[in-house]
Amino acid sequence: MKDHENFAVLREKLSPRRDNLYLMESVDSTNSYARHLARQGAPDGTVVLADSQSGGRGRLGRDFQSPMGKGLYLSVLWRPNCTPEQLFSLTALAAVAVCRAVERVTGSRPGIKWPNDLVARKKKVGGILTEMEPIPGENRVDYVVLGIGLNVYPAPFDGEVADMAASLSEQLETELSRAELAAALLEELDTLRETVLWQPTLWLEEYRASCLNLGRTVKLLQNGQQTMAVAMNVDEQYGLMVRMIDGSHVMVRSGEVSVRGLYGYV
Repeated sequence: MKDHENFAVLREKLSPRRDNLYLMESVDSTNSYARHLARQGAPDGTVVLADSQSGGRGRLGRDFQSPMGKGLYLSVLWRPNCTPEQLFSLTALAAVAVCRAVERVTGSRPGIKWPNDLVARKKKVGGILTEMEPIPGENRVDYVVLGIGLNVYPAPFDGEVADMAASLSEQLETELSRAELAAALLEELDTLRETVLWQPTLWLEEYRASCLNLGRTVKLLQNGQQTMAVAMNVDEQYGLMVRMIDGSHVMVRSGEVSVRGLYGYV
C-alpha cells in the first residue's frame, strides 16, 4: 500500500478545498491537538488528520491503538453556538456519517454497536470520541471536537483489544484508499454539521437499520452492576430502549453495553 502517497493526494480529493486542514505524520492524539488549536482560536471546520497517534483515546478513558500508516485518525473542530443538550446525539450521528462514507468508498456498510462502535463481521473496526468545552458561566458550547478512528489496513493489536479489533480492508475483503475514505468522511461530516445536527431525526432510520443491538440480548454495565436485557429500539435522542428481565422498559443514555455474539461476549 502506498499509504503516504494516499495522504499526499488528499487535498486534491477534497471538495471544497479546506484551508484549516492539518495533515500530520504523528501526534499524541488528534482530539488533543484539535483542542489545543481550539484554545488558540482555530475556526469552525478545522480538521486534524494524522498518520499515527502515540496516545490515541477512546471512550471511558480507553486507549485507541493507532499504528503508523494503518488507520484513519481524524478530528474535526466545530463551534456550533448551541447548548450542550443539542449535541447529545452527535456521537451517534457521527457513526452514521462513517457508515455512509465507508459504503461510498467500498460498496459495503459496517454496523454500529450502540452508541458509536463501528463493527464489521463481529469485529470492531473503529470508534468515535466526542469532547466539548462549555463557555464558563453559560449554558452554551464554546467548541466541540469530534474524533474518529478507523482501522483501515491489517495491523497487530495487543492488550484488551487483541481479540476484538480488526481492519476494514480485511473484514470487508476490499482494497481501499485512506485518502478517498477521508475525503468521503469529511463530506459526510459537512452534511452532518450543516443540516443533520439540527435535525437529528433525518438519520434516525439509518441509525436504527445499522444498529446491531436491536432485537438482541445485551449486557448493561452501569455503576459497577451487570444486568441482562433485550435491546428494543433507539429513540429520537438516540438513546437505547431495553426490556429488562422483569418486563419493564428502561432508556439507556450512558454506560457500557455489550452485545451477545460480538467481541467474544456469548
